[in-house]
Amino acid sequence: MTTNPRDRIEDIDARLKELPKGTLTYKTINGKKQPYIQKSVDGKVTSTYVKLDEREQVLLEFEERSRLQEEKKHLLAYMRKLQKILSRNPYLDARVGIGFQDFGDYACGKQFYVDKTHFISEWLRSNVAVTLINRPRRFGKTMLLSTVEHFFDPRYADQPEDFEQLRVWKDERSRSLFGKIPVISVSFGSCKGLNYKQAMQGMAVNLGNMYEAHRYLAESMGLSAEDRERYNELRNSFRKGNIENAGSAIQELCGLLYRHHHTKPIILLDEYDTPLLEAYTDGYWDEMIATCRQLFHCTFKENSSFFRAIITGVTRISKNSLFSDLNNLKTCTVTSNDYSDCFGFTEQEVMDALKCQNIDTMKDVKAMYDGFIIGNRKDIYNPWSICNYMQQRELQSYWINTSSNKLIGDMIRRHPLRSKHEIEELMRGELVHKRINENITFQYLDGDENSLWSLLLSVGYIKADHVVKEQEITECDVSVTNKEVMGMFRTEIMGMFHNGMSICNEFAQALVNHKLEDLNDILLDLSYDSMSYFDTGRGPVERVPENFYHGLVLGLIVCLREEYRIVSNRESGRGRYDITMYPQKEDRDAFILEFKVRNEKQEENLEQTADNALKQIEDREYEKDLLAVGIPAAKIYKLGFAFSGKDVLVKENAQAH
Repeated sequence: MTTNPRDRIEDIDARLKELPKGTLTYKTINGKKQPYIQKSVDGKVTSTYVKLDEREQVLLEFEERSRLQEEKKHLLAYMRKLQKILSRNPYLDARVGIGFQDFGDYACGKQFYVDKTHFISEWLRSNVAVTLINRPRRFGKTMLLSTVEHFFDPRYADQPEDFEQLRVWKDERSRSLFGKIPVISVSFGSCKGLNYKQAMQGMAVNLGNMYEAHRYLAESMGLSAEDRERYNELRNSFRKGNIENAGSAIQELCGLLYRHHHTKPIILLDEYDTPLLEAYTDGYWDEMIATCRQLFHCTFKENSSFFRAIITGVTRISKNSLFSDLNNLKTCTVTSNDYSDCFGFTEQEVMDALKCQNIDTMKDVKAMYDGFIIGNRKDIYNPWSICNYMQQRELQSYWINTSSNKLIGDMIRRHPLRSKHEIEELMRGELVHKRINENITFQYLDGDENSLWSLLLSVGYIKADHVVKEQEITECDVSVTNKEVMGMFRTEIMGMFHNGMSICNEFAQALVNHKLEDLNDILLDLSYDSMSYFDTGRGPVERVPENFYHGLVLGLIVCLREEYRIVSNRESGRGRYDITMYPQKEDRDAFILEFKVRNEKQEENLEQTADNALKQIEDREYEKDLLAVGIPAAKIYKLGFAFSGKDVLVKENAQAH
């Protein structure tokens, strides 16, 4: 039984038609009350005796009919209270569907639909040639592009009723363009494969579908015979899997549509980044980026036959990688204010939707699914989770299981040491302050830890608050998006870290067991084998500051959190120590760690640098906090870490022992 009021009333009406009509009355015969069904037929009232063998069933059916009529009465009263909500969002009370991405499946209230058509008016007012919009997966990108296509393309010009109840219809300029601009719509979502050839077969299918959508061009009298021949040639070529003309496919279709309609078309390109993400993780990046560069150059740079374009995807691929010569592009990331309420559901929309579906669990829904931030708009919800919840009525994790995290896992395995302690801070519900470049530059992923944070932000696993932008850099406080995502962090993301954490366990054991030679060997091997992974990209390794190595070692010892309370950058004595490790058990040793990068003007070698680190621990009395909590001086070990480029030296001060 559905709790959707509109659907429930339909179910009730259908059942009432099956139940007996008339009124159940009783007559007293021979001192006993006998049931009769009284009906009015052609203005005449008739009474029919209910036979003894039918009596139990008839009585049950009349009781059911009375109960259903009362339920319908209450539902109608409830729906009357919803009229104010439905006047601004008319299809919130329709049956909830899952997995539909074509606007035609929702038009005129065929299914539950949240009105986002004000996007069309905002986009027209922006007056930008090419708009790139990045949003997490399942955030309504494909659905909104389908809405744009249905609104503008002449193929749907005879269906104005699809939009007459929606917000876009109230905007005069938008309404005047309904059904008057041809639309090219293509998705690269299926451009996947273990190799370049397989991925391009997927692209060929998508381009073939794009051409097939405009098959009226094959017989267009507005085109020359040569144009019609070229259209058929390209359509048939892509349908056969031929990718020879992939680079110019959209550009050529623009020209054909312009000559047929005498109006420049709109281009809608969905999931533009999928082929590139797949290519990077599966090892055919160079071939795919060359193809995409050519396609984007022809489509958006060397194409005078298109009106406007919208590109959507999850990630923001670096302009230098893909759009280097495109100066008519505006990018709207998750930290931008543009279209901040056009993708995803606002809290008000979720509250209204739950009311219209007769669900009274907003508090629980907010606790589980609230938390996305788009620009300066907080309290954004993922549509996929909300729709699944309204259909199934169970507080489960729906959204996080909808996509592969192959690239995230790849990057985590490259950066397990520096990132894990920050990920664990997030899992404790803490904020982590980051400087993030939202561009993902694939050429430098191996040496760019920033890309992990940029990817986590763009896919929606973390949210950015207190955002300050400085050119390409977004400085912000990040945290786990919501309770649903937190569950995924505790399982999948941490599992990815554990796959790359054997070196951490070796380092931690060498530290607590005072195996100084092993400690030095591990750090030296790590430095020479993997330093490219830890290069911050701000300059030569020789000039990386102490806090870089500080973060590296914090990542190496994070596996000791069950045995030690690890405190970083805390005042003690007459200064601020780097790391202090407080043992959780009395028989364990305590540790103070100090980091220094060699000053070549003042220190002859790393030995002096390490000695200076140890001297700083003594001079500034960093052990005072440890002594204050009752840890004996004999159980406090002090280590000086010295770094110079890829060379590393660790010394331990054992004077007190």
